[in-house]
Order: sequence, then structure tokens, then C-alpha cells
Amino acid sequence: MVTKPKVIIIGAGAAGIAAASRLIEKGLNNVLILEAKNRIGGRIHTVKFSENILELGAQWCHGEENNIIYSLASPHNLLESSSNINNPSKHIFVNSLGEVLSEQESVEIIRIYNKIADMAKEIDYKPGTSYGDYFTQEFYKEIYNNPLITKGKEEEILNFLHNYENSIECSDTWYNISAIRLKDYWQCKGDSLLNWKTNGYSKIFDLLTRNYPDGNKPLPVYEKILFNKEVSLIDYSKENNIKVVTTDNSVFEVSNVIFTPSLGVLKEQYSTLFKPALSKLKIDAIKGLSIGVTNKFFLEFSHQWWPKNAGALCLMWTEKQKLNFLKKYGNDKSWLCDLFLFFTVDYQPRILSGWIVGPSSRYAETLSDEKVLNEFYLILQIFLGHIYDIPKPISIVRSKWYSDKHVRGSYSYRSLETEKLGIDSNSLSKPIEASNNNPIVLFAGEATHEHFYSTVHGAIETGFREADRIIEYYRCLKSHL
Repeated sequence: MVTKPKVIIIGAGAAGIAAASRLIEKGLNNVLILEAKNRIGGRIHTVKFSENILELGAQWCHGEENNIIYSLASPHNLLESSSNINNPSKHIFVNSLGEVLSEQESVEIIRIYNKIADMAKEIDYKPGTSYGDYFTQEFYKEIYNNPLITKGKEEEILNFLHNYENSIECSDTWYNISAIRLKDYWQCKGDSLLNWKTNGYSKIFDLLTRNYPDGNKPLPVYEKILFNKEVSLIDYSKENNIKVVTTDNSVFEVSNVIFTPSLGVLKEQYSTLFKPALSKLKIDAIKGLSIGVTNKFFLEFSHQWWPKNAGALCLMWTEKQKLNFLKKYGNDKSWLCDLFLFFTVDYQPRILSGWIVGPSSRYAETLSDEKVLNEFYLILQIFLGHIYDIPKPISIVRSKWYSDKHVRGSYSYRSLETEKLGIDSNSLSKPIEASNNNPIVLFAGEATHEHFYSTVHGAIETGFREADRIIEYYRCLKSHL
């Protein structure tokens, strides 16, 4: 089968839907989206569960000012603050001995974390300095003779903050995060934890395509998506006649391709996916930018057993506590030592969301739902069973972003390898051009954003960016005819 759309977009995630919406809005209707899965969304994955919805992927709108998501959603009252999670006094810190920190100490821990994180971009670092080196040094300065921090709790607090930071950056360890390159990322001002109430993050696609709020004049984006179309080859050897081949042997001949799959997919497939091979600069960018894994595990209980307005249950370990745990329960449970937090979930009063990052997160994907449920229950009993009457969870739903061959990771960050190779997002986002300057293969997605990488608003902006690049090329071409 050979078809001839003008532009093919690979991937129906945030960047892909944004790109298609912009192209169609500007009159370039000869567009087709190839999606490997049987759904749109990519790393936005809203699912119905229990009393409402859950976000297996992106969960919050991070910030308000200069945030395209906030600009689209706020006028329709679709967002609100996750106020309990935003409130440090609603965080319960407890270690594996069952020792609970006071509310005052919990607030102080979050204050220290925020202070160190805010200072990070103001410092001139020596090349090769990791964020972990910086944070650890500043942490001990902050707690030295701090009357609000209990003596002897330093190690377990720092271990918790290490895991917490890894979940934000999506790194295996903060000793691999480049301190210098932290300045690349721009935080949008305003509330950074805005949830979608009962609508779910997937509502962003209806906003982009104008299917919401009234749906009277929607952009015909959804009808241009072909599902279960996994791309196996992008052959751009004939410059202005690109062939895109899928695993079911469909062939599409196009003028332009916008590639939006994740950095994880690029890392795994770049050597076989493109013909001819990518340039050294592009390959260095793919290798030099980093992507990690953060997974969420949603446990449903028969009733809410934790405090009504709690925001999070924060689990702390010392290395000695971990060794004692493994001695008692077995080394096969070592991955549980990286379970560091349970968030409460807005509009889901009977659900807790457990978070794990890094190697343990990847390992957990290989375990059955039943095993994960039982072992999470064990951890909750060890940490909090002496305080609360904890029922066994009745069900579980979870993400598996690493084993998903169409994703291979959660979101990107800038590592020491990124710094060493001198890579930035422009190295990845620069399009492949034909001899007539036609941008024949373009790259979008959160990892290609200069300042908003790791975010949905960053992904959307890159979709707009590459669509605009194509629109501008054809506008200039037409003006010269």
C-alpha cells in the first residue's frame, strides 16, 4: 500500500497532536499521524479507575506564567491546586522503625529542600560537578545545629530527598545530574502542582484540537490518525520523496516527517530507524541527553485509613535500616527500599500513589501486580501499621514506562554526560534539510525543548515549533514561485 500525504507526524502524543493541530489550523491539511499504540496521548495516559480517573503518566500542569497548558486550560476552569500535596505540613515523614517526625520538622525538611533547589541555579560550579555533590554539601550546612532537625535523622532525611530529587529529574542518582546544566531548565512561575480535577490530563488534546469547550468547529486532527502503525524505517535518501515504512509493511511517501517519539525510543532505534544514518552531531545528542524511569503504583483500599487531608506519606531509611530489613525479609526485596513516597490522589479518596525511580523502578516492571500489591502492603505495615489499622489493598494499577517499547523511559534530564559532550536540545531538534533547504525530517518532543524539557508544555511547544518550521518553508517557497 502506498499513500501520499504531504506531512507525516510520527507519534500521537502531546508534540504530535500539537504539530498536527497547528498545521491544519494554518491550512496545511494534507497531514497524517502514525501512532504505534491503539490510543493517543503518549506519556499522557489518563485511565478510569475506582471513583474517578488516574494519571499513569503526566499528572500536573507545572506553573502558570508562560505555560501553554495553563493558557489553554485556565479560561475553562479545568485546573486547580493540589493543595494538600503543596502544603508541607500535610506531609507525614516516617522511617522503617515507625518513628514519625513532628509536623514542624516535616515543614523544615521541605523548606531546606526548596531553599537548596532554588539556590542551585545561582551558583558557578566547577565542570563535572554533580547535583548530588552540591546538594549534599548544602544539606549538611543547613542542618548543622538546626534546632528543628532531630539529631541522628540526617542520613534518612537525605536519603529521602535523594529519591525525591531523582523523581523530579528522572535520574537513577543525583550524582549523575549535571549541576551546571540545571540552568538550562526554566520553571514557569505560579503553582507547579495544578491537577485536572475530574477531567484528566487527556483533556489537553480536546483543547488543542478545539473539540472543547463547544466542539462546533473542531480541527479534524483525530480523523487523521492511523493507530497500531509502528514505524520501522524513515528513508530520506531521496530528499524530497521520503519513504516511511511501518512494521506491517505499509509504505508512505511524503515530503516532510515530524518525529515525536521519546528520547528513549531514539536511543534504542536510531541506528536502524533512519536511512541514511544520522549525522554524528545528531547521534551525539541522542547519546548525550539522558532519560530515566519514574513509575507510579496506585493502590485502591476499601476505605481511607490515612489522615483525611494528608498530602503524602514520606518513607525514610538509613543504610542500617535497609540491611536489617533485607536480613529479615530477603535480598529479593531490596527494590522496596527505593519506595520512598505515597502521594494522596485528588478526587480519589481511597487511593494512594506509590513512587519508585531508577533501577528499582525498572525491576518492578518485571513483577506481577499481585506481588507488587502484597509487598507494598508489607512496607505500609512496617512503616505505619503500628499507628493505623491498614487494610490490604483491593486492587492496583501502575505504569511501566521502561518496558513499553514505544516509550523506553519517562522524561529527559541533563546529565554529566550531556555536559561532557557539550550537548544541548538544539543538537537534537535541528532538522535534517534537503539541498533546497526543505526541512524533510524534523524532531519534536519534550527532550528537544531548550528550557521546558521533561514537561508536557515543553512537548507542545516543540510540536508548534516544528509545524511552524514547515509552514514557513512552504510560505517562502510559494512566495518565490
